[in-house]
Amino acid sequence: MTVCAALSWSTAGLFPHMVSTDLPTTLFWRSLLGGASVALFFVFRQRTKGFLYFFQLTRSEWMIAVCGTISMLAFISAFYFASVADVVFCYSIFPIVTILLSAILLKTRVLRLDLWCALGVVFGVIIILWGQNSTQNIFGVALSLLATATFALVGVLIQRYPGVQMSKVTYASAALAALVVLPFASVTNTSSADLAWLWLYGVTNIGIGFGLYLLGSKLLKPVMVSLICMIEIPISPLWAYWLLGQVVSTQSLVGGAMVMVAVIANLAWPILRAKKIQQP
Repeated sequence: MTVCAALSWSTAGLFPHMVSTDLPTTLFWRSLLGGASVALFFVFRQRTKGFLYFFQLTRSEWMIAVCGTISMLAFISAFYFASVADVVFCYSIFPIVTILLSAILLKTRVLRLDLWCALGVVFGVIIILWGQNSTQNIFGVALSLLATATFALVGVLIQRYPGVQMSKVTYASAALAALVVLPFASVTNTSSADLAWLWLYGVTNIGIGFGLYLLGSKLLKPVMVSLICMIEIPISPLWAYWLLGQVVSTQSLVGGAMVMVAVIANLAWPILRAKKIQQP
């Protein structure tokens, strides 16, 4: 289930290139339809609750929802300015950013390994930025980094407020995103073909991906879930190459490889160390 969730997320960069709608319209329909699918999934699971329960969010849930909205808008917008590879390589640093934000906001301990991996991530991102040949690409990478920072903040706030209902947060984030872009979207001019693609976009990326992630994460350790979800990063550029003909630059490959090695090492090392300690 976790693998399927990662595969569904890996298609995020494809759909913006398959529709003729502009950025605000794409964001509106993806957010609205994807959020609705999550809401229906949550209502089905909590169908014994009263009607008002599904609209009652705590202050912490609204706070996380706002961060999720910013991350959602920035991440999808990044694909309109930069290549799929650059966007997902930069976005993959969120586990490291989460560790650093946790140390700042939650006063958690930062290990020496975390600092070395963070340094590797920084060098990887610098190499990716160094290879950009236009301000448009740099802006796309910047949006991806903004999405990463706000998504990492979501993770930190979940640690700070462990009782939040993530299903509520997700469809609230999607609803807020749809409302933000609605004044700029050409809703009535969306063709039926584009609407079908955008419906698939929202349901695949938000609905199916989120649902499978929730179910799978209950059966695995959090670190293992994070490692499995990392398969999204190399697969996304492959989709873009096979289906869109996007060729990844050498700088992006080198920088992205450095980022992935640093993140995977940071996630995998505690598991390997624990197994070594347990051996007689």
